[in-house]
Amino acid sequence: MQWLSLFFLTISFVVFAGDDLEIEVTSGNTISIDTYPADGDTLFLYLPSERGLGKGYVATAKQLAFSGINVWAVDLHGSYMVAKYRSSVNRFDVDDLLELIAKAKEKSFKNIFFLTSGRGAQLALKIAYQWQLKNPNSRLLKGHIFHSPHLLEGKPALGSAAQYINIAKHSNLPIYILLPQFNTKFLRGNEIANKLKQGGSSVFLHRLTGVDSGFHTHEIKYLSKLDIKARRNLPITYQKAMQLMKSINIPKILTTDKDLNAVSKVVLSGSILQKYHGKQGMPLKLKTLKGKTLDINDYKNQVLLINFWASWCSPCVAEIPSLVRLQKKFKGQNFKIITINIGDSKDRIIKFAKKVELSLPVLLDNNGKIAKDWGVYAYPSNFLIDKKGVIRYGYRGALEWDKQSVVNTINSLL
Repeated sequence: MQWLSLFFLTISFVVFAGDDLEIEVTSGNTISIDTYPADGDTLFLYLPSERGLGKGYVATAKQLAFSGINVWAVDLHGSYMVAKYRSSVNRFDVDDLLELIAKAKEKSFKNIFFLTSGRGAQLALKIAYQWQLKNPNSRLLKGHIFHSPHLLEGKPALGSAAQYINIAKHSNLPIYILLPQFNTKFLRGNEIANKLKQGGSSVFLHRLTGVDSGFHTHEIKYLSKLDIKARRNLPITYQKAMQLMKSINIPKILTTDKDLNAVSKVVLSGSILQKYHGKQGMPLKLKTLKGKTLDINDYKNQVLLINFWASWCSPCVAEIPSLVRLQKKFKGQNFKIITINIGDSKDRIIKFAKKVELSLPVLLDNNGKIAKDWGVYAYPSNFLIDKKGVIRYGYRGALEWDKQSVVNTINSLL
């Protein structure tokens, strides 16, 4: 049967080429869409993440069209001439996209599902809410399929519980979430689901062990065997998700006086250590690669730098050499660096450590419990602790750790 599936996959590439569609809306803007038409009355509306659509969706869209599901891949960055960056999804006009839904309805689509990833989930939730608010009797929108949705409000401070955007708590459509292992959202799946359930949404989590977060968008040459397998299964996964969500009774939306389109401005910190204001006294007791248990209490009267990282995290990889150099600078002094890996297997860490010459102690936070206890929402995250066990400084993101300003800060704690 494998040869048959490959045959149909090849046929889909030939038969269903993406057609360009441009829809002019009353604001004067023109929305550019890459369409994959089919005979059915179901439409997958593929919205971009903050990084755009990528090209990985094309093969999947062709297979969906071959199966009778229409796909519209909406090029919002190109339509609005907006660069691809962290908050770019906030630059798109929700009213324009509501009109796009109306245009789809005019084309006799009876079932519309949103499909997106990252911060694109914020946009999809806003569009769905506003459509239902203005069309209370409409049953056109059936649900969302999200890849690793980013629904955090602003930039969570180290050691503090993150806040979620208001629209996440007012969603009522069913939501199917795909969570690749090598992504920060993998260990936060239940937390994300619980927020979305507050508005009445039924939420289904699909965890993809051993899969990278960009498996559905990156070029094939950058994917592992597990990534490619997950990509190949996407059309079937989406169709099963669609059937599951169609069976859900959708509750009425929760109306609110809050501005659900409001977003907090993210203030990026400079490349210097930041004074820490989060919680203190969190436990840290984990096993090393050799199976030895290490407890933070074993390091009394020493200055500690606790570094949370993962092998698939590019900024983590970038800062490792400077961490190694920093430890060498303080050789023989009461300063230690402890790195905590989140979720990688021992074999993967060992191979990675040899490749990047990581000679620092590595502790294993396999299920992410310690990361959650310490209020870590992004990698790398770093905590600088004084001799009394008090966290004095922190830094979220990659830093050049052996530069003089950091060395001076550590010296002030010794």
